[in-house]
Amino acid sequence: RTGVLCGGCKPNMSAVFGSNRCMPCTDKYLWLLIPFSIMGMSLVTLLFLLNCTISVGTINGLILYANIIAPGIVNHFPFSDTRIFIFISWLNLDLGIETCFYNGMNTIVKTWLQFVFPAYILLLVGVFI
Repeated sequence: RTGVLCGGCKPNMSAVFGSNRCMPCTDKYLWLLIPFSIMGMSLVTLLFLLNCTISVGTINGLILYANIIAPGIVNHFPFSDTRIFIFISWLNLDLGIETCFYNGMNTIVKTWLQFVFPAYILLLVGVFI
């Protein structure tokens, strides 16, 4: 990393989802837009069919538990399984795995793109409900 407060990537490196690292990337991961758009529609449909809300039921407890346990796992169990982190990331609508999106992506674009999927979910909820 380079730049002010190590906020940027070195030349020919790109910011990746799922970590703060920079890696060499290609544009071949743009196809991920298709499964993510399908996953968003599936998530909203599943929540609608199961009549799940954030404020009532087990989803609230699951999200709270995962977000409280995650920092403790990192601090006290550095050898823990990465599947736990992937699951917690999915609860927070994040990838959870190191994934390039396109070549030359910087940290600012990465941050804005992390808000796109939750905004897409909210848009789908607004359209369907």
